[in-house]
Amino acid sequence: MEQNEEKMLVKRARSGDRQALSLLWDALTPKLFGYLVNTTKNKPLAEDLLQTTWLKAIDNLSKFKQQDAGFSAWLFAIARNEYRQHWRKRKNEVSFEPAEHDQPDSSQGSPEAKIFVEQALAYLSDDDRELIRLRYIVDLPIKDIALILKLNFVTVRVRIHRALAKMRAAITS
Repeated sequence: MEQNEEKMLVKRARSGDRQALSLLWDALTPKLFGYLVNTTKNKPLAEDLLQTTWLKAIDNLSKFKQQDAGFSAWLFAIARNEYRQHWRKRKNEVSFEPAEHDQPDSSQGSPEAKIFVEQALAYLSDDDRELIRLRYIVDLPIKDIALILKLNFVTVRVRIHRALAKMRAAITS
């Protein structure tokens, strides 16, 4: 979705247009859900966080300032904060349910490629993994990532470059 179209839909949604909100949902939810699934490694949790994120976004739509960031960047920042809040509440407790994890993944890509990506990401710090997820899995522009993470645009570019170099080094060694 282009930025101008997003701005127009947000303006309409703020005035109570449910169809505009529906169009925003349809355009942004697949990437947001993919980000949450990749981050949490737990589909039901990702679904819960997705719903909470949208509820908070809708409740606070009047507070959204269009000049600060795009709506999608704002939405991803809410999702990121929701995940962090959940993580703090759970005190880093990770559950493993074999029945859930043994289900075939319906998304694209071979299982070998997914394992390879997960292994490559394991070589990175949590912050670097977050950068790679936002840039290459969610496909957000660097300026939006900078706004979400509250970092300088140049800092984000440099950190992404360094993270990719770490991944390459780990893969080739």
